[in-house]
Amino acid sequence: PTIKGLTFIEWLILISTNEGDTVVDPFVGSGTTAVACKKLNRKFICGDISREFCDGSERRLQLPLR
Repeated sequence: PTIKGLTFIEWLILISTNEGDTVVDPFVGSGTTAVACKKLNRKFICGDISREFCDGSERRLQLPLR
């Protein structure tokens, strides 16, 4: 596991995509990329080999964005 802050991921998405683009994250982890995509009006496709990570990121996406 590696920690990547939301601000850093938002910056990466801003400099490499446009609103409405789709971002693919095959290693969803805690869902930081998906949260950043929702905040920045991008679509996302996420997955992980771990059901635990997928379930956790789905729960995180149900919370209000900060």
